[in-house]
Amino acid sequence: MKNVCQLDSHGYFVNVVVADSSPLEVGVYLIPGGAIDAPPPSVPDGMRARWNGSSFDMEDIPQPVIPPAPTLDELKAAKNAEINLARAAANTSTFAHGGKTFSCDQLSRGDIDGVNGYVALFGALPPEFPGAWKAIDNSFHPISDVAAWKAFYAPMVATGAANFVHAQELKAQLAAATTAEEVAAIVW
Repeated sequence: MKNVCQLDSHGYFVNVVVADSSPLEVGVYLIPGGAIDAPPPSVPDGMRARWNGSSFDMEDIPQPVIPPAPTLDELKAAKNAEINLARAAANTSTFAHGGKTFSCDQLSRGDIDGVNGYVALFGALPPEFPGAWKAIDNSFHPISDVAAWKAFYAPMVATGAANFVHAQELKAQLAAATTAEEVAAIVW
């Protein structure tokens, strides 16, 4: 066995490793991958050793680059985007009507808006309309005529409007914020 120097992929000394004797050749050692047969360097504190092909060169260990803290304007822009995403998520979540909760995800919203477009164009429910809408608890809420449809559709619109108002209130707080802590305190 023999001590050799393990290098990283950039040629920097990592540590001492053992090279075993070859079972086939006397005086030959099996050098581990990425290691070199050289005496280990004496590395002073704050330095690192790099193999140059024939010896080790000492270099200062680079100081980590700490990115600057985001500016207040950058924090506000990120929070504004966060508010927009929260509003979008709320608008595609659920709404309540008649003691039931209804899904308002993309698929459901497309179906609801499709029926509402038909009602707006023709003043009647579509001929193939099933006469009810399925709640998230898998029960059906009856919708027998245009008046019942409007009563069903209105809370979805009201929920979206409430989400908009809430987003605007948060954005007003954001505009008034003067510190990073004030920005961070704004939550949906």
